[in-house]
Formats: sequence, C-alpha cells, structure tokens
Amino acid sequence: MLRNMFYSMVENRELVWEMAIRDIKQLNKGAFLGMLWTVLGPLVQVAAYVIVVSFVFKSRLGDNSGPFDYGVYVLSGMIPWQIMNKSLMEAPSLIRSRMELVKQVIYPIETLPITSLIVGSIGSFVSFLIFFVLSAISGNLNWSILLLPVPFFFLVIFLIGTAWFFSIAGILFKDLREVVSVFLGLLVYLSPVIASETMTGETIWKIILCNPLAHVVICFRDIYNATFHPASWGLFVGMAITSLLLGGWVITKTKMMINEHI
Repeated sequence: MLRNMFYSMVENRELVWEMAIRDIKQLNKGAFLGMLWTVLGPLVQVAAYVIVVSFVFKSRLGDNSGPFDYGVYVLSGMIPWQIMNKSLMEAPSLIRSRMELVKQVIYPIETLPITSLIVGSIGSFVSFLIFFVLSAISGNLNWSILLLPVPFFFLVIFLIGTAWFFSIAGILFKDLREVVSVFLGLLVYLSPVIASETMTGETIWKIILCNPLAHVVICFRDIYNATFHPASWGLFVGMAITSLLLGGWVITKTKMMINEHI
C-alpha cells in the first residue's frame, strides 16, 4: 500500500514540482515584484519580530542571556511550527480546491501534500536562514545542526499522512479547514514556540507537554541545542509512523470514490 504511494510520488516528481511552481506564482499573481514576495514577505516579518522582541521589549531567557537569545529561541520553534501550521491548514482543501483538475484527469492525489509542503516551507526556510545567522552571531550554533534532516524526515512523513487523512475528510466536511485553522491558532499558545520551562514553571510546562505538537518543536530544539528528550522523540516518531499508516490506508481505500463526492 505505502510502497505504491511512494512509488507514485517518485514517479510524478516532475508534476509535483510543476504544480508547486504554479501555486507559488498564483500566490503573488499580479504583484509588481511577483515571486520575490515569497521570500521578502517572511524575511521582513521575521526580521521585524526579532527586532521587536530583542530590542523593543528586551525579552530575555535569563539574566545572563544575550540580546538575540530569546529571538533565536522563538525562531527555532517557529520553523517547524510554520511548516506544520501551513500544511495542516491547507490539507482539508487539497482535493476540494482542485476538484476540476481531479475530475478531468487521472490525477495522483497522493502527491498533493508534497506540493503543499514545498510551497508552505518557503517562509520557514527564510526563518531558518535568519536563525542560522543569529545563532552564529550569538555563539549558540552547535555541530548537532548537521542532524537536522532527521527530525525533518519524521515531520514530513507525519504531515503527509495527516494531510492524506484531512484531504479526504475535507471532502465530506467543508468546515474542517476552518476548524483546523482555529484549533492551531489556539494551540500555539500551549506550545513551546514562545514559552520555555523556566518562563512558565513546572505546572504550566506539564500542561504544554500534553499538546502532542509541542514534542515536534522540542525535538527540533534538541537538534539545535545538542540536547535529547527521549520521551518527546518517542512520541514524535510514533505520531509520524501512525499518521503515515492511517493516512495511507484512508486515501488508498477512498481514491476510487472521490469523484462521487466532489
């Protein structure tokens, strides 16, 4: 089952890339700077955020922390969260938004999450570049960053599996996209993206750890900081494998019935 899915994604890699380019162009269609906004937008937003929290509010992680330390801390959490947020928000409408295309041709719908990931990861890539530069300036850059492909791999398979499931559910429940959007918007405040254990205290931190997506952020920070939280890694890997198996099963069983519902 999954072997056929991955074979299809590899076989249709050129289509995935072309669809990603098309979607990126559509985002800024008619704009004077065109596709350049895809990079400029996230760059300005992240730069403004770092300046505000570091120099206006002068937020610090501790008494001995540098001016960029809190900005670097938040950026390290924003990178995986931005990817998850964009991918999960778009997942329920992946098939419905392309219904005309799906109806007219035999479209490999299992490749749609990859296209969405490519488009949604551009802003996170810009955030990562700024994070990398600030980490180097503040002296917080660790050798362990070379292991970044490890959590990114599990994040990708988690999002692919979840997107497969949500894309099918989104055909039947039109409001699912809005529900997911609101849920993620609230969930960010119960995540370690902007909070740390020293800032919240033990009780609030335990509540934050009840959020399964919090462990994704923790695993990415483990790579950045050369630390290791085995419980978070176990949960993250388990979620990734479970979502891939469940999503693969759902989309395989329903592919032939999709046109009847859209």
